[in-house]
Amino acid sequence: MAIDGTDKRDRILDAAQSLFVRYGVKRTSIDEVAREAGIAKGTVYLSFKSKAELFAAIADRLCASTLADVQRIALETTSLTTRLVGILDRYIGATHRLVAQSPHIAELTASKEALSAAAFDALDLRIRSLLGVLLGEAGIARDEAADMFLAAGKGTLYTGDDAEQPYRARLTMMVDTVLAGLTRGTKG
Repeated sequence: MAIDGTDKRDRILDAAQSLFVRYGVKRTSIDEVAREAGIAKGTVYLSFKSKAELFAAIADRLCASTLADVQRIALETTSLTTRLVGILDRYIGATHRLVAQSPHIAELTASKEALSAAAFDALDLRIRSLLGVLLGEAGIARDEAADMFLAAGKGTLYTGDDAEQPYRARLTMMVDTVLAGLTRGTKG
């Protein structure tokens, strides 16, 4: 059975991400990625010119997955609080929990390498914009409101257990509090 280019690329990315999580980017070779993916080393190089390019593709894929999830959450027909909590948990909480799984994941999510930094910077801008739209639809037009929610969402990580349910419970309290403060001046 022949493997198409997209499937091969996904197998390479899956293998590389798995190895990067276990051993780190620096300690993982292209040979090991090829072996893990069950393909020839040359096939890896047909899709990715270097380990840095492979690393950047994984960062792009992580960002695309996060953005797709956040966009889906934004379109749900739930309360604003529920959607904001979902977005903040997916963007901040889930990323934090992923990093906590392996000391090597931080290389992917917090890298200063130019190739991956651009993906994370673009994701951050898209998240801020999406939050701004949601808040604007709720009548909150303050420019810094999205930044306030992101900063508070990050701070909420460090006020207790960072597992999903306790973090989301604290996020809900924080979102309700900030929304009450932001909407107090816009009503009647």
